[in-house]
Amino acid sequence: MMKVESKTYDANFTAGGLLLNEFKALESIILGTEFESRLQEEVESNSVIGIATMSARKRIIPQIKRRHSIAPIGFWDHFFQWNQQEMKFGLLYLCFKTYAIVLDIHIEVALKKFKTGNTLNAYDVQMRLDEIASKDDHVSKWSVSTMVKINAQYRRVLKDVGLYDGTHLMRPLKISSTFWQYFEDINESWFLTACFIKN
Repeated sequence: MMKVESKTYDANFTAGGLLLNEFKALESIILGTEFESRLQEEVESNSVIGIATMSARKRIIPQIKRRHSIAPIGFWDHFFQWNQQEMKFGLLYLCFKTYAIVLDIHIEVALKKFKTGNTLNAYDVQMRLDEIASKDDHVSKWSVSTMVKINAQYRRVLKDVGLYDGTHLMRPLKISSTFWQYFEDINESWFLTACFIKN
């Protein structure tokens, strides 16, 4: 089969997981009126974000901009009202929306695994990455270390939000129905399916 170079997928998810602490630290900038310019200043000043090295800030801040730009209107007003666990799920939602590779792995591996026995391991994720690489010339050029990082980062994020214990996928606990209703209200109910709430 001939491979195509789709560029649908990128490996920028490796720059950071959920980035919960970073988004929380940036509350005043996110809710302010000069988001772009003030966030760009953070690369140099590091006055609120708290990322120790400039090289790390140069990797992470563009990803914060990407996720910010994809958030629905009004998302951040809700985000800063949510409790910490709900914030994590909000950031998972943005990861799914921002990184096609993450959403693909989740739909093609985790959702299917959850329905058929709920175990998940690194090999399961790697099999999907190999499958994508076999069809997509862009992904096939990624290094082994990039593939390993995406695999590990994806599973770590699932653990951080409480959908995975390192071996088994599981439904989230103690998240209010009001939180899930927000995604229904903005016509993003697919996210409830992604979080094993709806079939």
